[in-house]
Amino acid sequence: MSCILGSCSNSSQPNGVEWSGPLNFMHVTKEKMEMIYSVDVTGQKVFMDGFYEVTRKNTDEVLFRLKVVELEFGNREDGRTFCRVWGDIDESNIQSYLFALDCKPFK
Repeated sequence: MSCILGSCSNSSQPNGVEWSGPLNFMHVTKEKMEMIYSVDVTGQKVFMDGFYEVTRKNTDEVLFRLKVVELEFGNREDGRTFCRVWGDIDESNIQSYLFALDCKPFK
């Protein structure tokens, strides 16, 4: 079961998320969805409405710039937590997302 949490004025909603597991990026366009494995965001945490550079892991190569607009949390069948960090990338109006394991929301 997953719970979608959007940005709203309710103070019980998380303001961000941090993770300790691997991070991947799902790039969504009108034509296709492409998973880019092994990416990184400096600090392994993001805040709602923040801007972040998504880089290829262990490099300085910037793949995308993401503005965080929504956080989604869930649990896998093996008990590990996951999260999707939805956001607008670069000049696109189609949202893509970061997919991370071992996530913890924070206020």
